[in-house]
Amino acid sequence: MNVLYNKSALSVFESEISRFGVIETGGVLLGWWEKETLVVSIATNAGPNATHENFYFQADSNYIDMIIDMEHANSNGKVNYVGEWHTHPQVNPQPSQVDLVSLDEIVESSRKPNLLLIIGAIDFTQKKFIDQSISIIKRPNDRRYFKLEPLIEN
Repeated sequence: MNVLYNKSALSVFESEISRFGVIETGGVLLGWWEKETLVVSIATNAGPNATHENFYFQADSNYIDMIIDMEHANSNGKVNYVGEWHTHPQVNPQPSQVDLVSLDEIVESSRKPNLLLIIGAIDFTQKKFIDQSISIIKRPNDRRYFKLEPLIEN
């Protein structure tokens, strides 16, 4: 099982990290499943009313909901919410207990597998994405978390 990130998603990550530095930022991930590969076609920013702090981030839920609905409709239902991403002020990020509890809550409420992507914001560039990120998936009714192998679209 792996996750394929579209280059436009990497551009969003780089742009947002450039904008906020080591202050946490993030957004949602949109895409679809192709057999055992999760394709992340779109990454959003946090929205205009998001909260960004040193060790905390909260997306603008109204903005995020609007983007999810719009992308789903514009793709005739192919593109869906598949997870969330955010940054940590580190080079090699690891999920916090808060991150894992949040992932658990999302999975249990949606009843679908969800991806959590955490990116290390220190000196980040697109070229460092694979080395400075961790992609974790959780499935409903499963206590385990799985680290996915990230791939970048050619």
